[in-house]
Amino acid sequence: MRIFFSWVVVAVLLFASCKGGSGKKEKDTFEVPDSVIAEKPSLLEEEVTEDIIDNLASPVEIADLLNRLEIPFTNSFLFPAGKIKEMETDVQKAYGLGLYGADLGYQAMYGKNTQILDYITNIKDLAEDLRIGQFFDFSTLKRLSQSKSNLDSLMYMAVRSFNDIDKYLRKQHRGEVSAMIITGLWLEGMYLATQLQKNYPRPELKERIGEQKIIMEDLFTLLDRYRDNKEIEKLLTRLAPLKQLYSGVKITVNPGEPETVEKDGRLVIIQHEESVVEYPDSLLDDIVAEFSKIRGEILGE
Repeated sequence: MRIFFSWVVVAVLLFASCKGGSGKKEKDTFEVPDSVIAEKPSLLEEEVTEDIIDNLASPVEIADLLNRLEIPFTNSFLFPAGKIKEMETDVQKAYGLGLYGADLGYQAMYGKNTQILDYITNIKDLAEDLRIGQFFDFSTLKRLSQSKSNLDSLMYMAVRSFNDIDKYLRKQHRGEVSAMIITGLWLEGMYLATQLQKNYPRPELKERIGEQKIIMEDLFTLLDRYRDNKEIEKLLTRLAPLKQLYSGVKITVNPGEPETVEKDGRLVIIQHEESVVEYPDSLLDDIVAEFSKIRGEILGE
């Protein structure tokens, strides 16, 4: 079930680069002792991360939905580019990288180019500070971000490359950086989505917001691994009320008719499912308000 929002998918293009899978060591990488690298990353952590990534929306799904719903672009929803100065620790910078990525994707989806350079510059600076700049091709990022006709290319590059950067960070025992990038992407994407719903209410958008209960649960599982980090512990405490709100969302999965298709010379059975999301408008209002509060508090907006 692919339930994320397309501007967040576009945003993951931050990690898209033909350099990402080359295996060559870049000058901004750093060495970790063999005794540390020998310890394999948690299988649970890898499965949770992959599950979140697998739940990213299909390349045109939400873009098509927003176009059909005629929901306009709103510049005031963007997180101020100047806030990068307040991001000091690796956890803050990783969260900011995801946050600015979501905003960049939102602008690219609507073909808004006036502030894109500022956001690309922030992303570049944060990536270099986090020593993951080798995964970024900023000239390609700038070129493709300036036209919404390139969305499919951006999304393809994003999905292809994010696993590489996640595996790299976990191998370096920096999984909390990957987890916070994902968290920043999701929280900012959800802030944008909920604000759009608040200003331009649509049943379809309400359903997508409710579906995020699954991602919410996965994020808690992922972040809990890094609870010994005081900043992440504080974040988990801050997200607890949101998780409690989402417990009131009911998601029922109805199995559909299986389909047999040929893949790589073999017959594969695909199980089609339909999700039914149910929750009252009053709960939606509470969820919208909570995302707005979180957005304002985490980085002191």
